[in-house]
Amino acid sequence: MKNKGGLLQFAKFAVVGVSNTAVDWIVYYGLSRLVFTVEDQKSLAKLISFVVAVLNSYLWNTIWTFKKEYQKSLQNSSATGQKSMIFLRFVVVSLIGWGINYIVFKYVLAIMPKPDIVALVFASGAAVIWNFFANKLWTYKR
Repeated sequence: MKNKGGLLQFAKFAVVGVSNTAVDWIVYYGLSRLVFTVEDQKSLAKLISFVVAVLNSYLWNTIWTFKKEYQKSLQNSSATGQKSMIFLRFVVVSLIGWGINYIVFKYVLAIMPKPDIVALVFASGAAVIWNFFANKLWTYKR
């Protein structure tokens, strides 16, 4: 039964991940088409969309995916300090996940440049695995 709960939690994490991808892409598309229209500003649009997606991810993973772990980690501690620590850990995990995504994407693209969707799939898969286990085993632990 315990494994079933882990699979359900991973499924929730995947749903949040899909929504984060949508948030990231929608924010990037809107900013890059309406606000940062000069080519040199696309990186700023991407940075902002990443930050918005991380905040979205933190919110949904905290109140839905890892709700039990989050509530347990707040017991018998300074709630404000613990909430700050969890958020900081979440950001660290997200940044490392972004790095893993980027490195795997570049590596797979170097080996197999076409079609680039294959590199995207491998990169996203590696980042999802890292993010799930790092958040489950570190971010939301006391």
